[in-house]
Amino acid sequence: MLEHGAGKSVDGRSSNISNRKWIGVHFQCCQVYTRIYLNRQQTAYEGHCPRCMRKVRVTVGPDGTQERIFKAW
Repeated sequence: MLEHGAGKSVDGRSSNISNRKWIGVHFQCCQVYTRIYLNRQQTAYEGHCPRCMRKVRVTVGPDGTQERIFKAW
């Protein structure tokens, strides 16, 4: 059950992350998988390992790729 106001940002706009573009990353450092999301500038997917907080940034290229899951060391 959702609480009143769930899924809304402070300014009232929807903050539903299911609409955001993402890629899957398997962090080899801690053997965990997570999603990282496209930044606001839409230039890169940015995130971090949920255990050790190691950062990862995957830039968006002009030709792109069909891959959806990546490994990070």
